[in-house]
Amino acid sequence: MRRVLFSPSWLLRHALALFLIGLFARLGWWQWEKGQSTRGTLQNLFYGVEWPIFAAAVLFGWWQMVREERHPTRAREAVPRSAPPLGADDLPGEHLDKININDIDEIDDEEGEAELASYNRYLAALHERDASSESGTR
Repeated sequence: MRRVLFSPSWLLRHALALFLIGLFARLGWWQWEKGQSTRGTLQNLFYGVEWPIFAAAVLFGWWQMVREERHPTRAREAVPRSAPPLGADDLPGEHLDKININDIDEIDDEEGEAELASYNRYLAALHERDASSESGTR
């Protein structure tokens, strides 16, 4: 696992994190010094406090990535075990071109989609009611 943390992609992440932490710390110091000068304002002082918070956020994110890389089982435990893996036939949007919106009532109720069919009929009835009330008011 330690070899993974020294791979080229991880070395780039480490360097980026160090660069951002240094940059944010430097910007915070600059704003703090400017806020204490005669030309400084209260806004500069607030920025002087805000930049180190950004540096702390980068440090926290970097630590979370390292921790997840070192202990990948924690991430696997968060995945529910009851959900079956998706196959090639289960991809969303694959059969959308075959669906006809006017044939919503033809949903197979035997496969447990009776509630969906009922809801779709309810929506169609609401649409018809709204369409008829709009045509009567014009």
